[in-house]
Amino acid sequence: MSASKRPATNTKPISPKYYPTIGVEIHCQLNTASKMFCACDNDSRSAAPNTNICPICLGFPGTLPTINRGAIERAILLGLGLNAQITEQTKFDRKNYFYPDLPKGYQITQFDQPIVRDGWVEIETEGKPLKIGIERAHLEEDAAKLIHPPDKDYSLVDYNRGGTPLLEIVSRPDMHSLAEARAYLQQVYSIAMALGVTDGNMEQGNFKFDLNISISPDSDPSKLGAKVELKNLNSFRFAEKALHYEIKRQTELLDGGGKIVQETRGYNDARGITFSQRSKEDAHDYRYFPEPDLPPLVITEEMIAPQRSIVDQTAFNELPKSALDKAKMAIVQIVKQESDGPIAAIISNWLDNDIASAQALQKLMDENKPDLAIITTAATNLAALAQASHDGSLSSQKARQLVPSFIVATDRRAEIATSAAGEISDDAELEKIIRQVIDANPQAQSDFAAGKERAVGFLVGQVMAQTHGQANPGKANALMRKLLQEKQ
Repeated sequence: MSASKRPATNTKPISPKYYPTIGVEIHCQLNTASKMFCACDNDSRSAAPNTNICPICLGFPGTLPTINRGAIERAILLGLGLNAQITEQTKFDRKNYFYPDLPKGYQITQFDQPIVRDGWVEIETEGKPLKIGIERAHLEEDAAKLIHPPDKDYSLVDYNRGGTPLLEIVSRPDMHSLAEARAYLQQVYSIAMALGVTDGNMEQGNFKFDLNISISPDSDPSKLGAKVELKNLNSFRFAEKALHYEIKRQTELLDGGGKIVQETRGYNDARGITFSQRSKEDAHDYRYFPEPDLPPLVITEEMIAPQRSIVDQTAFNELPKSALDKAKMAIVQIVKQESDGPIAAIISNWLDNDIASAQALQKLMDENKPDLAIITTAATNLAALAQASHDGSLSSQKARQLVPSFIVATDRRAEIATSAAGEISDDAELEKIIRQVIDANPQAQSDFAAGKERAVGFLVGQVMAQTHGQANPGKANALMRKLLQEKQ
């Protein structure tokens, strides 16, 4: 099929010689109080490695999982937000594979009867609307986190994340450009955040995605090339860069007489390249079968109605605009010229992954002529804020909260010191509060003495609650451990 007969896309392709086809699998962590199939705390941000775990999420013999109702409700809510159908008869299955991040040797997921199916979202690129189909969204448990220390010949595993509820959202292969893929990711993220089903912190893995890409000289769906999966991306910017490199790599390979093989590849941002990880498995390789320890679920209209009411009352954010993306890029480039690499990376993460920050930047551009002076002022404000977060003088949580108010056309740098002063970071004051919390929770103190590391997270949470979030969480955690150890 000639290029003129191909379905129109909203952006110029990287190579007019080949037709790219892109599908996306989004892994959205749900912000329930407990894990998917056990009562372990689902928030491990302040917990020591391998402390938010139990025999169930570790897969000990004889243990039995139970279904988290909150995860079911959030899956229904997000499914409705994605204009999808909710499956009346759904069930869980076992996906069998052996890997260190999966202690049971299988993952509890959904195979042939996903809870969400046949949805769509509408995106806009370069002023043109496009509807992207969603094939399915299924519930499953997240795997543990693998840690690869630099210059070491071993890896570490933190099982705190294992068992976290995930909704995996699988698009149809309806995207054919970098801009379309990025706009789709941003739109699904905006909907999930607007509905409040996820915390949405990409740095912590709350919203990550895999990209499936193939190129072919023919746009006929039956004549697509071999599919390559780009695994575990956690940034809209990374997604665009990884796709650009991969399309270019496949183009050069075909032009040189080579053959594209079906495989899974990772992305190295420092080098700007994708790299092979393993050959891609097919569904039959996982030997799916129904989960024998969990009953099938019947989703009733009584369960759906409250979630539909929430969707009807939620105003979703406007679609991303190309001018907004240009403003983000301009701010990051200005910061890169004046600051070290980590500062620009922090700001890029803020602008890419925080809806309130994007809205503030859009408001700045709507209310002012978006000239270089205005963008430079906003960049200067954000650079100072990111530097304060990076050097620890301001907590990352507080800095993130301030980002929208710093995206303005006036200099706000002087306010950072005032905001930092509002945090309780003085060791003497923190120590007094922490001692009071320890004395008020003797059971947690005993749990720590018995080797139960989750007690630290509980106690730090009490400190944050008592100080109304004004304590510096990093200092509070370190000082809590020191004082607990002194009491042993």
